[in-house]
Amino acid sequence: MVSLVLVSHSKLLAESLVNLVRQMAGEEVKIGVAAGAGENHDEFGTDATQIAQVIQEVDSPEGIVVLMDLGSAILSAEMALELLPEDVRSRVHFCPAPLVEGAIAAGVQASLGNDPQTICREACQALQPKAEQLHFSEPAPAPAAVEEGVPAPTAGEIHTIVLELTNAHGLHARPAARFVQTASRFKADIRVANLTTGSAAVSAKSLNALATLGALHGHQIQIQAQGDQAAEALQALAKLVEERFGEAAAPPQPTPSAVPAIEPQPSDEHILRGLPVSEGVAVAPIFHYESLPPLIPDYQAKDTATEWQKLQGALEKVRRAILERQREMVNRVGEDEAAIFEAHALLLSDEELLENARMLIEKKHYNAARAWKESVDTIIARFQALADDYLKQRAVDVQDVGNQVLRELSGEAHEKIVFQEPVILVADDLTPTETASLDLERVQGIALLSGGATSHSAILARSLGIPAVTGLPMRIKQIPQQTPVALDGFKGEVLIQPDERIRQEFEARRTRWLEEKQRLLASTHQAAVTRDGLVIEVAANVGNLTDAQTAVQNGADGVGLLRTEFLFLTRQTAPTEEEQYQAIHQIGLTLQGKPVIVRTLDVGGDKPLPYINQQPEANPFLGVRALRLSLQQPHLFRTQLRAILRAGADTYLRIMFPMVASIEEVHQANQFLQKVHQELQEEGLPHRWPIETGIMVEIPSAAVLADALAPHVAFFSIGTNDLTQYTMAAERGNPQLNYLNDALHPAVLRLIGEVTAAAETHGIWVGVCGELAGDPLAVPILIGLGVRELSLNAAGIPRVKAVVRNLTTEQAKQAARQALACSNAQEVREMAANFLKTLPEK
Repeated sequence: MVSLVLVSHSKLLAESLVNLVRQMAGEEVKIGVAAGAGENHDEFGTDATQIAQVIQEVDSPEGIVVLMDLGSAILSAEMALELLPEDVRSRVHFCPAPLVEGAIAAGVQASLGNDPQTICREACQALQPKAEQLHFSEPAPAPAAVEEGVPAPTAGEIHTIVLELTNAHGLHARPAARFVQTASRFKADIRVANLTTGSAAVSAKSLNALATLGALHGHQIQIQAQGDQAAEALQALAKLVEERFGEAAAPPQPTPSAVPAIEPQPSDEHILRGLPVSEGVAVAPIFHYESLPPLIPDYQAKDTATEWQKLQGALEKVRRAILERQREMVNRVGEDEAAIFEAHALLLSDEELLENARMLIEKKHYNAARAWKESVDTIIARFQALADDYLKQRAVDVQDVGNQVLRELSGEAHEKIVFQEPVILVADDLTPTETASLDLERVQGIALLSGGATSHSAILARSLGIPAVTGLPMRIKQIPQQTPVALDGFKGEVLIQPDERIRQEFEARRTRWLEEKQRLLASTHQAAVTRDGLVIEVAANVGNLTDAQTAVQNGADGVGLLRTEFLFLTRQTAPTEEEQYQAIHQIGLTLQGKPVIVRTLDVGGDKPLPYINQQPEANPFLGVRALRLSLQQPHLFRTQLRAILRAGADTYLRIMFPMVASIEEVHQANQFLQKVHQELQEEGLPHRWPIETGIMVEIPSAAVLADALAPHVAFFSIGTNDLTQYTMAAERGNPQLNYLNDALHPAVLRLIGEVTAAAETHGIWVGVCGELAGDPLAVPILIGLGVRELSLNAAGIPRVKAVVRNLTTEQAKQAARQALACSNAQEVREMAANFLKTLPEK
């Protein structure tokens, strides 16, 4: 099989690209990476010696195809060729294809066993589908019956089938790759046409050709095959399509009849219809919001080094601000939604953004702000040119981050959206940063012209509980400021100047909606006790003092997870023992005697610290992180444990070790803790001892070994986020695997059942601190499985407590039994939703 070598200025980019290629082509293709410069290759640049070495490492008798990015990468690759032995050099093929798209196409073709010439030809055509979809040039003519490198159709009967694409994204990326791989197994000429769009037939064995079909969910495709194995090929392809390429079914699309419209009052001209993205209703005057663009100075850079350092300083300040905003938003909207800001922070390290800005400063003497803006605008234009709506909306994120850097460079203060009276906020769109800074006491609803249900502003609006409608017509911008409107976030409508009857109807609906929220909040300080007397502790996941204060306000029975990472991230040196003591002690005091479970440091791998020297890891989620890192950094671990024990002298603290995989790790951690206790005792420092210690169960081995682990801990706390991704082998940040990454999957629930059974045998309790604990559908199932503590984002505590109070223990056990009998997460969710409907209100 032909092997590949990827040459890039960025080691991170090349390694990420390898993972992407393997998703498309599988693990069989041998891929070498020659990227970066410097001692550890973590600086931007290329190294001819490294390229030559990597080529020899992946050398294949069938040949080596080398793909590279621009500039010095080409020169370095050519220089590397001179360093190779003659026999190896003769097998090297330089491919001028674009690095990312070309590598994906090359990987698929290599996995099919094609020769270097075919691989290069397909890779070089990788941009053709994008160009045609964006109408960059006239579409290429349909391939002739015979063309260079393509076999002529085999004689024999032509077999034809017509299929409908029912997977979520049609023949995009991975589904197309699987289609090509399946078709290539058979001795037959196979052609595919998109009947929905009327496209010409293309080869089923070309990834690039399939991409030109634009075949989306719901489209009908026609497959024709001719040759010895034509019938078998169609049978295999039909099965692949009918099984949705292994993906979950696409969510049903709402039809007009499914969204009842309000009767026009007094005429249809007074109703603006859009897309409902956040439930709720509101009546208030309009406020048109427009964010002023940052100021861009026009001077030329005389000292380019100073300008580059100025930009670097602004990037670092914005990065810290974004990560701080993320920590603040975890409590308000949940960890998954707050991850939006983590993605924003990553944008600041984007190689292309930085390299373009640097070149503009050094070559054209642009000032830092102008160079950054031009680089950002280039990326935004590319996103906006895409046909896919979801990808288009990512332009808002780039603009958001870009503007924050520009305001930092110009010294402008961050815009705080403050209002003097209740308003319906109208805007073209809102960035996640703007949405996160809304004055919740005044903003009754949000009406946007652009953005969709998957935009980050929509996600945050839902999480913040603000009714929102998007996709409204331009006419809303012509409505005068202060005009009263009624917004329906359930139906996606805005009524202009509603008459008195409709105003009263909306106000009554809003009152009922808010009363339901208040009803839950009013009882949230009461214990969560089932109808037959079982007490469930409902605690909060917190990340700082503000989160802890919110937890108390929302009736938390304690803190089930204190993320100590907030003390370690966004700084260049490790926090001192005193800094950690003060922060943890203050949180303990805030909880007024209620238990606080302090999780020891959970970083490393995917969340590296600048002051810890860690080797790069191919898969950081399976690497040196959490407790593994702590045990390898005894000074760091000792300092943290000292601070926790001291802070617990007059507060109710517990300790929890994260990411435990084996009993040996528990022994090591407990022994380390014992030594720290002895040190503090010898020094005469007050501290909590004995202290309850537990472990997070987030690795399947810990769940399977729960019976052996239980005698050595006081409690288990199940981290369902990681437990799910490790159990299902589905990285939770990969949107293509969302159908697998559901903690209500029976496989995950059975592991939870094993943990609770072992805990009951040994007389210890089990909590859940993952996102599943805050899902009302999951609450009865978890209780029925034996979970006795639920720790979640503070905002969800009132509703979870209400669900607990409506249950009996036997009903919960019944729900658990039914869930375990289901075959997938979707069935569990349907069952759980029906189950909740049968519960009486209390």
